[in-house]
Amino acid sequence: MALTPEDMAQILALMQQMQQHQNVPNGHVEKENVILQAKTVRGNIIGMAQGELGASLTNADGAGIKAQRISFAVASTNQEFGSAITDSNGEATLDSGANITDPQLMITAATTGYVAVYHGNEHYNPAKAKGKFIVAL
Repeated sequence: MALTPEDMAQILALMQQMQQHQNVPNGHVEKENVILQAKTVRGNIIGMAQGELGASLTNADGAGIKAQRISFAVASTNQEFGSAITDSNGEATLDSGANITDPQLMITAATTGYVAVYHGNEHYNPAKAKGKFIVAL
């Protein structure tokens, strides 16, 4: 069976598309960089520390990336508060009042801030962002 010039053009175009999506040295698909932004949390300490930790995960074009796990931890100790899954806009929120029961941990977090961590996956590179607390009594 002989290939027509149109067949050859289609094969060449397909090969070029495949090359654009692969790293030549190891054959792995290139991962897309992401932008992770941690929110400033306004909270209070009345009985128990309360505030809503938040982060936004977007691609390079600013579109939200949904269904991705974001972990939240104390910046100075890396002690994890918990994690949340991004919504359709790439937003993840975690109620610290339900997750921080140790007053000393909240004081440490209030003074050093928190980090939002995205560990990446087969399509996206990992990212980390630092957020801060503004605490009222």
